[in-house]
Amino acid sequence: MRDLTAKLRALIKTDVRRPVYEAELPVPATDASALAEILGGRLHGPSCITVDRVWEAYDWHGRVRVESCAIDAAAPLALFDPRAATGADWASRVVFFDLETTGLSGGAGTLAFLAGCGWFEDDSFKVRQFLLSGPAGEHAMLDALTEIFESASLLVTFNGRAFDLPLMETRWAFHRRDCPTGDLPHFDMLPPARRLWRWREDDGDCSLSAIERAVLRFHRVGDVPGFEIPSRYFRFLRTGDAEVIRGVLEHNRHDLISLAAVMAHALRLAEDGPDACETAGEQLALGRLYERAGDRPRALHAYERASESDDFDLGNQALARLALALRREARYDEAAVAWRRILERTPAGGSLGVFERRAAEALAIHHEHRARDLTSAKSYAQSLRAAIATGRLADQTDHRLDRLDRKMRVEKTRGARDADGQVPLEGILT
Repeated sequence: MRDLTAKLRALIKTDVRRPVYEAELPVPATDASALAEILGGRLHGPSCITVDRVWEAYDWHGRVRVESCAIDAAAPLALFDPRAATGADWASRVVFFDLETTGLSGGAGTLAFLAGCGWFEDDSFKVRQFLLSGPAGEHAMLDALTEIFESASLLVTFNGRAFDLPLMETRWAFHRRDCPTGDLPHFDMLPPARRLWRWREDDGDCSLSAIERAVLRFHRVGDVPGFEIPSRYFRFLRTGDAEVIRGVLEHNRHDLISLAAVMAHALRLAEDGPDACETAGEQLALGRLYERAGDRPRALHAYERASESDDFDLGNQALARLALALRREARYDEAAVAWRRILERTPAGGSLGVFERRAAEALAIHHEHRARDLTSAKSYAQSLRAAIATGRLADQTDHRLDRLDRKMRVEKTRGARDADGQVPLEGILT
């Protein structure tokens, strides 16, 4: 028992879960200038290696040419994020930014050991990467990034609002330096990607690697998995083996060019409209973007196109949004047609889902208050009541059915008036 107690105490004293801090990182085994030469780069200050690569305008990335990925000032960026498209020159210097780090937890213990920046020059895409061959090179990296960011008109990331920029702000604060990204417009591509492509027929994965396969038809061969990157960097520091880190540099470069291509594709869809979309999910997403921007005609067209989808849930959602948009324009009869199309899609004898219940409720309201068809209103209300057990909607439907019964009795009484305009006694008694 004493031996077991001693072992437990020894384990407690050694906290293997403690984060790795800069001062504890191993010293590289090889000179930084030699590593820079092996990696095809140059030394930028102590322990900071700069590597440049260029994709020419005629190169292909998946199914798109590099020159077609350049961002034009006329692109409808404000549809996705009005905060990013500030000023007429927002597209003059778009910088794409991506980090590789020693972990995903953030905080002062997480080091961004590789920072990649990409931008277009004369239709070619240039990538500049800053790799730390030791923690001492972080000062030089921050200076170089500051220079790039100060000349940028827009910073584009993928999930950078939640991870990349907060981490870099921490690093600048750690070194008591001003953060150059404070006033720089920032566009995070992850939320638009989720809006446009979460309805894909596969698992709906909206990671950058999944989207580049589905949208760009670009498949990486021999790519380094993201979870393996931190361990590769620590191995690189221990051994000085440049081959260990070469794959990480390639992974980061592909992230940058894919980010540019995905953003350009999203902007092109928003500009060309739903007829240019390949999936109903894209059309539905565009409809929501147009409606939020106040472009009702394009929103209605996008919803109408998306409603033709064979996907049951997606088609119902498109029809529901189409009906709501028509109702806002006081086109009540057309809205009722859209609601009926939802119920017509429901299999005979099938249960009513969320959109079917909304359709039945909307049609009951329409026929009671606008079409003045109490029989149809009661029929829709009864179908809705049969689909729900208890709750607020059930109470509201019960109240509506009682009101409809009273109205129908009144109409029956009015119809029973005799030729002299008098109400017969049996009509009064009922």
